[in-house]
Amino acid sequence: MKSFLTSLAATVLLAASAFGSLDYTYTGLGLADGSGQITITYPTNYSGGSQTESNIGVGQLNMRNPLDGSTFNAFCLSPAGQLFPGTAAYTVLTFEQAKYGANPADWSHNGGIENAAYIWAQNQGTITTNAQGAALNLALWTALYNSTAVGVVDDSGRFSVSGSAFNGAIEHAYSADLAQVNGASKSAILANYSANPGYILRPVNTSMQDLIVLPGVIPAGMRAGLAVAPEPSTIFGLLFLGVFVFGQTAIERIKQPLLARIR
Repeated sequence: MKSFLTSLAATVLLAASAFGSLDYTYTGLGLADGSGQITITYPTNYSGGSQTESNIGVGQLNMRNPLDGSTFNAFCLSPAGQLFPGTAAYTVLTFEQAKYGANPADWSHNGGIENAAYIWAQNQGTITTNAQGAALNLALWTALYNSTAVGVVDDSGRFSVSGSAFNGAIEHAYSADLAQVNGASKSAILANYSANPGYILRPVNTSMQDLIVLPGVIPAGMRAGLAVAPEPSTIFGLLFLGVFVFGQTAIERIKQPLLARIR
């Protein structure tokens, strides 16, 4: 009985972990372009509205786990979102759970997150310069909002980038990032997506930015819970099933010695 209850508790806690939040601290730009000479235009709704932001910094973000002091990098997926210095609470989501974005919640329904996940997987470990950091962030946004199919990203679609800083090294790295997904097979992109090469941190404060991070940033127990990603009703179902199974097991244990005596 003790082992059963222990297993049941572990199952329920694992399921419930998908609904918790984690605190992380933004400490400033990492490998990024902070010149203020980049302008972006992004959709505000799926039917054609748009918004332009000028003089933005874009690229890798430096983050810290306040519990253990460990540091990691992240990239913003919300061009309309805000990012405040200091600590904020985030809900952890898989790529699939994060559809269709936030601020604006307008990712392409035709391969947006699948293509962005592929660009992320191909490049997140190769960033060594400010230009590469800025280019990866811009390429992620372009894939999220301009994808027309899995493996097809249009760099002249609903999301666009301009400005005096968007030339030379940044533009070259940006084009190379998009060429990777446009040159990949659909099967390779979907296989990468299924492998879940990262997670999305969605802020509890809904005015802030979604962040994309590597799997190792998320505690292993929470990653396991997210793989199942049960609905709240599932947790109650697990409890009910556990009680039912335990009851059946107890009945069988009572019946066995009675049957032995009858025989």
